[in-house]
Amino acid sequence: MPVNRNALIRYKTIDKCLQNNYRTWTLEDLIEACSEALYEYEGIYKGISKRSVQLDIQMMRSDKLGYNAPIVVYENKFYKYEDSNYSITNIPITNQDLLQLNESVEFLKQFKGFSHFKELDGMVQKLEDYVYAQKTNQKPVIDFEKNDNLKGLYYLDNLYKAIINKKAIILQYQSFKARQESTFVFHPFYLKNLETDGLLLE
Repeated sequence: MPVNRNALIRYKTIDKCLQNNYRTWTLEDLIEACSEALYEYEGIYKGISKRSVQLDIQMMRSDKLGYNAPIVVYENKFYKYEDSNYSITNIPITNQDLLQLNESVEFLKQFKGFSHFKELDGMVQKLEDYVYAQKTNQKPVIDFEKNDNLKGLYYLDNLYKAIINKKAIILQYQSFKARQESTFVFHPFYLKNLETDGLLLE
């Protein structure tokens, strides 16, 4: 079921509010929080109606989006999660979701190497890593932080495959002071992109 961006912002805002057990949340509080979030993220000044947030809560409680959120009302006034550890972001991914994600990754990988789709490379790698981690119940082997100018991205696919296949790689490096380059054998197990330094190999 398609959900528009504003609705997703409201769902995430309500979810964040109800995870905060240090205060109580009335419907008016949730309306105010959603209004502030839409202003912050979308620049929307118009307030949100009471009916809209009530429908949002109803949608989150339902199975239509797979949330089944355990939202309860107590003292006929306050909203909270019956399970204090619940969050819509913690919903396990289904096998059908994994299959569709895998198909999407394979489709997007066809565009690697095309200059018009260069910005897709990092996203495809992240998706592929996520699908692999979900299928094998292992932790992801790449940690991406936000970096719009990632250096060394063209090495990523080979490094990723070396980690997954548990293969050693040979690196050649020559510092500014050295006359000759040095050769190192690495057994990589984790990749992380840093804000300023590009890829970090561990």
